[in-house]
Amino acid sequence: MSQVWFNGQLQEAPFLVDTSNRAFRYGDGLFETVRVVYNRAPFLHQHYIRFIEGMDLLRFEIPEHWSFPFLQKELDKLVRANDLQHARVRMTAWREGAGTHIPEQHTASLLMEAFPLEEPYFQLNKEGLLIGVYPELRKEIHPLSSHKSANARPYVQAAIFAAEQSWDDALILNTDGRPADAVQSSIFCWKNETLCTTADGDGGVDGVMRRVLLKAAKQWGMPFSTEHMSIEELQAADEIFLTNTMQGIRWVGQWGDRVYDNRMAGILTGKLNEMLPLS
Repeated sequence: MSQVWFNGQLQEAPFLVDTSNRAFRYGDGLFETVRVVYNRAPFLHQHYIRFIEGMDLLRFEIPEHWSFPFLQKELDKLVRANDLQHARVRMTAWREGAGTHIPEQHTASLLMEAFPLEEPYFQLNKEGLLIGVYPELRKEIHPLSSHKSANARPYVQAAIFAAEQSWDDALILNTDGRPADAVQSSIFCWKNETLCTTADGDGGVDGVMRRVLLKAAKQWGMPFSTEHMSIEELQAADEIFLTNTMQGIRWVGQWGDRVYDNRMAGILTGKLNEMLPLS
């Protein structure tokens, strides 16, 4: 029987929530998805920073003992309880208590679930992704846009639209008409011998893998930039790839009539794998 972790206690799955749960009723919560390799979570600190920042923005009352060492220890306990070496751990926090749009309290609850991860190292996709632009719901630009909210409506609708078009993924625009992110990923491109990604204030999620790549590029001495890119500027790049901590880098093979290579995507995938724990 698999185990979940809820507010400090391991419990048998499935974990059931009451219909009054505020994440269920109002999307009043947020989540993180953490990669575990050989019982270690190499990017956990980046997830933790974004998670705490998001709860602060939502005005949650965060329990004092939810320190980074505490959550690191409890995440490890959960993974081992499920007898997993490699795992995908989803951390979901929501505001406890009753109330309608006006909460009666602000105490945060935390649920962690662990799922098997088949491959510990990042694998570059063999076939390039076919992508397009989702034209409907646009990402608003505000502080919460950079966090993974429990209300993922633009991403769900974009994923449905991409499936209807027989695409592998879709680019989501912000309210200014610029690319914000993709369904589950940050957007990167390679142009003019420079690693480029969307600007911090363009409405996309501040992806953990995005943070990792930008920090690593500086350490590697690789030119990089964050830019307010138009659709046309992005489409004209030499390479486009989508990034997240579960899949690493996925290169785009075609967008409309434009066809792309994957040379830099392959180089970066190798460099990312060097950051992961060894057996």
